Amino acid sequence: MSSFSSSARLLTDIGEIEQYRRILEKDNIKSGEPHWASMGKNTITLFQVLIDQDLTHLVMVLQHYPKYIEAVCEHFRYAYSYSENVADIDATSELLKIGEPYFTKQFVRNVMRKLPRIESDDREALQSFIECLTDNQHRWHPIITMHYRSVIKHRIDATLLHPLQRIVLEKKLASIVEVNTFNYEASDRDSHLDIPYMN
Repeated sequence: MSSFSSSARLLTDIGEIEQYRRILEKDNIKSGEPHWASMGKNTITLFQVLIDQDLTHLVMVLQHYPKYIEAVCEHFRYAYSYSENVADIDATSELLKIGEPYFTKQFVRNVMRKLPRIESDDREALQSFIECLTDNQHRWHPIITMHYRSVIKHRIDATLLHPLQRIVLEKKLASIVEVNTFNYEASDRDSHLDIPYMN
């Protein structure tokens, strides 16, 4: 459950951004250049490291330096070499919100792959997941809420529960309003970029 729980905070303290300011202030984005080609090597390395982490610092940097949002969203289309670091749910939500103008299905798919996974079939754990989702459904990006709603529904369906326990969980899950904003699962021009073991 701890990996599913959100930190419920993003880094906004000016002291946190100072560690990145030296690199970013020296960088000059080259307009008209695609993807990483528009940035200096130090900036590219910085963003690759931030993408590989839990996304809190990445979002903080993008909030202070929005000129990099498009390039970072573009990079996520090709970002498969993740470490085992899972994303903070609040930070992922913020990344999806600020990245909406640059949505591609592959970008959203790869962002979602960094989220903590729900792997428990335990009734109490599923109930806790549902309660967490209910508490955050209007704060998190709808893509995240619908993702976890679907995963939990699948877990309930696949788990051998007492019929009454199943009814209770399904009723709680049904209280989470279904909102469809972006279909990132359908095929598109990036479909060939999908790697089977990442699905």
